[in-house]
Amino acid sequence: MVQKSVFITGANGGLGFETSKILALQGFRSITMAARTQHRADNAKARLLASISPKGRIEAMGGFDMNNPKSIESAVANLPKGKPYDIIFLQAGGVVFGQDYQYVNFADKEIERTIFQNAIGGYITLVNLIKSDLVAQNARIVFAGGEGARGIPGMIEKPVFRKEKDFLDYLTGTNPPKPYHPMNGIGVSKLASAWIVQKLAELNDRCTNVWFTPGLTHGTNGLATQSPVKRFFAEKIMFSITAMLGLSQSPQRGAEKYVDALLGKYGVNGDVLGAPEGKVLGKIVDQKPMNPSLTNRLIMETFWDLLQEIYPFPEDVPVSEPLQSSK
Repeated sequence: MVQKSVFITGANGGLGFETSKILALQGFRSITMAARTQHRADNAKARLLASISPKGRIEAMGGFDMNNPKSIESAVANLPKGKPYDIIFLQAGGVVFGQDYQYVNFADKEIERTIFQNAIGGYITLVNLIKSDLVAQNARIVFAGGEGARGIPGMIEKPVFRKEKDFLDYLTGTNPPKPYHPMNGIGVSKLASAWIVQKLAELNDRCTNVWFTPGLTHGTNGLATQSPVKRFFAEKIMFSITAMLGLSQSPQRGAEKYVDALLGKYGVNGDVLGAPEGKVLGKIVDQKPMNPSLTNRLIMETFWDLLQEIYPFPEDVPVSEPLQSSK
């Protein structure tokens, strides 16, 4: 048995479920399958136990709604005490479909919803795990990325912000894009999560923080908020075509790559990794050179300052020497 414990958000479907399954088959001591509701978490655990016989313990924990910090706080408070996690996989989120710019109201601010649920929610989850002493001394923390952070030709525009104000205007809805394009929104949210990971790598030398994407994956829960007709078209037609053309992979294959990242095959502290430029699948490479915004120090610090205003990172976490920033 592998004497390590794992915590996975969004474990009730797609990549999260398949990653949980692979790790369970490898015999990890315990795996906590976290989901938005207890019903979803329990259902995911039941499906996993019906398909395999894990050697370790499987826990199901609900309440991890990435748009609801209070729910996250309560959910973390209900986790078993004194059992810190060695591996933390923060991958819950999804696309916010629609033509209207949507917000999460929190700390007297309106914050773009896709960024909140794909980046800020994971950050808040991690902060609460740290506060509850549930992060092991040398934990490996992986945020789910996406090639949209550097743009995908014909699918997601490269999210480029040249000034701090440009990003803040987007984030807070002062100057939202019109019309709002959901796929472009997911690209910006993955850019934001890459900034979070790089800042965490600078501030916390206890752990390894990595932003990782295995490439375009079909059959995930990212389309869960779409209408049944549009979801059917996307999943059964569009993704079937991309799979046949070798432009997308199954959740099982994507999960295998995530497991490699979780176990340290890919990524050192502060890495931003994914498919080669101009592609959605392929050899895992550094994403930072593909979009200057990924290493824009001023905007990264501006976003981090806003995070500290609405949800501060714990001050008593050991601090490392800052990484060299890209100009």
